[in-house]
Amino acid sequence: MPSVFLCNLDHPNGVYYSGQTINGTIQLNTTKEKQVRNVRIVFLGEGKVKWDESYTTTDSNGNSTTHTTYYRSHEVYVNNETFVRGEGVLPVGLHTYTFSITLPAQCPTSCEGTYGHIRYGISLILNRVLRFDNVYHIPLTVLQTVDLNLNPVFRLPLLAEDSASVCCWPCSGGKMMYSLRAPFGAYTPGQVVKYALAIQNQSMASTNGYKLQFIQKMTFTATSPSRKQKHTRTTLIKQESPETCLRLTNRIFKGEFRIPSVSPTTDASSIIYVEYKMKITIFMLGCHKSRDISLPIFIGNIPLRESRVSPEPVSPTAPEMEKPSADASSADMPPSYHDLKPPSYEAALQSESPFVDHDVDKHHRVVGFRPLYPVYS
Repeated sequence: MPSVFLCNLDHPNGVYYSGQTINGTIQLNTTKEKQVRNVRIVFLGEGKVKWDESYTTTDSNGNSTTHTTYYRSHEVYVNNETFVRGEGVLPVGLHTYTFSITLPAQCPTSCEGTYGHIRYGISLILNRVLRFDNVYHIPLTVLQTVDLNLNPVFRLPLLAEDSASVCCWPCSGGKMMYSLRAPFGAYTPGQVVKYALAIQNQSMASTNGYKLQFIQKMTFTATSPSRKQKHTRTTLIKQESPETCLRLTNRIFKGEFRIPSVSPTTDASSIIYVEYKMKITIFMLGCHKSRDISLPIFIGNIPLRESRVSPEPVSPTAPEMEKPSADASSADMPPSYHDLKPPSYEAALQSESPFVDHDVDKHHRVVGFRPLYPVYS
C-alpha cells in the first residue's frame, strides 16, 4: 500500500497573492520504513516556454537531413527549500511537517498556455538511498494584484472608428462608417462588458448581421538559442446577431457579454504576455467582404469602482460635458474597497492543447492544471 500525502493550507483553495505568506502543514502517512538522506519541502515558482521547429535540407546527392531547433526560456521567481529531516530511517506512521513561505512582492500571475506556463507548487521530497526519490507535489495559484483603480485611463470609454468604400463591380458603391464603443477600458472576470456598435450606411449594400468575439492572445518569448516569439489566439466568447442595417440608413446595435475566468493582462516584457480584445465582424450582403473593428480590453483582478454598476455604453456621438459635482475632489482620493464584495474563485478556461513539461518525470508531471482566478458578480 503506497504512502498517503496530504497538504493542508491556510487558504484551502490554494490561491495566494504576491507578497502574502503561505502557511500550512504536510502530513505523510508511510506504510513501511524508508532509508533517506534527507526530507525537504520545496516551494518553486517558475516560468517556462518551449517549442521545437524542424526543417529539412537536401544535399547535391539528394540526401535529406532534418534539423530541429529547440527554443527555450526559463525564469525562476521563487525557490524556497526547507530541510525537515536529516539522514536516517523514516519509520512507519504519520509524519507532520509545518511550513511558512513568504512570496516575493513581484511574483507574476499563474497562467497556462500551449507553449509554456507560469506555475507555482509545493513539493515534499524524500531523498532516498539507492532508490528513486519520492516526490509528492501540489500546484498552487499565485496572483499579482492588478488594481484597475490605480490607472485613471481605465475609467475612460473606449472608441474605435473606421470606414470603408462598399463597392463590387458591377454594383454601385458608397461609403459605410462604423464605430465600436465600450464604457470602460478595463474589467475583471465576472463583470459584464456593454458595447454599442454604430453603423452609418451610405452605400447601396445592406449588412447581414454581425459576430462578436472576445479573444485572448498569448505571446511566448524564447531567449535561447536566439530570441523568437510564438503566438496563440483563442476565442473565449462568440456571439452572433442577425440584426441588419439596410442601405442608406443608420443604426446602433447594443449588446453585452460577461468576462470569463481568465488570467489578468500581463506585462508585455514577460516571457508569456497575455492580452485581450473585443472584435466585431460586420457581414455584408452580396459580394461585399466583411468588415472588422476591435477594442483592446485590459483585464485586472480588482474592479473599477465606477464599473460595478455596469453602465450603458455611451452612444457613439460627441460626448457631453460633465457637470462638476460637489465631491469631485474625491476622485483624487485613494480607492476605497469597503463596498467591494469578495470574489469567488473559478478555474480558468481549459486550454485545448495544454503545455507538457518534459523536464519533469512523467510520474510527477502535472498536465492541464487550471489556475483559479477571482470572479466578481
